[in-house]
Amino acid sequence: MKKKAFRGFTLIELMIVVAIIGILAAVAIPAFLEYMKRGKTTEASLNLNKIGKAAKRVKGEIGTYPVEASSTLTPHSTGTCCGDSGGTAQVNNKCTPAPNSFTTANSGFAHLEFSVDEPSIYSYAYTPDTSGQYFSAYAVGDADCDSKLATFTMQGTTTAAGNPALNIINPASGVY
Repeated sequence: MKKKAFRGFTLIELMIVVAIIGILAAVAIPAFLEYMKRGKTTEASLNLNKIGKAAKRVKGEIGTYPVEASSTLTPHSTGTCCGDSGGTAQVNNKCTPAPNSFTTANSGFAHLEFSVDEPSIYSYAYTPDTSGQYFSAYAVGDADCDSKLATFTMQGTTTAAGNPALNIINPASGVY
């Protein structure tokens, strides 16, 4: 009776497997990093929606959007928090929360009752027109710290029927 000899994998077979894994990694890693960058942008959309809902509430109460401006970027006037610690001991590229900076006198944010009370990537501004029928709110930041500022814009308008309408405009594709 002959015994079967067990064979292992050849060197060529192992090299083919390593090449396939390398190709998969070359495709998957950049896609994953892009996904992570896009995930950080949800902060801007969520906070702009919060500003928009508050502006609609104010418009419903008094008939106009708040006319007080908060055109200075808050909490970080440069719009970028790269290199900041966000209130922790290690660098995490987030602004340290400064909720009181949103509630200064004659501030649109104070009228909207809006503030950011946790570390954030984006800084915010609110600019109305003097009639109170339109406004723009901005979220400006650099989520990937490549020195290209991403600006998310919310435009608040009034329809012909007098109802509030909101529209968020995202930055150019690939800018985070």
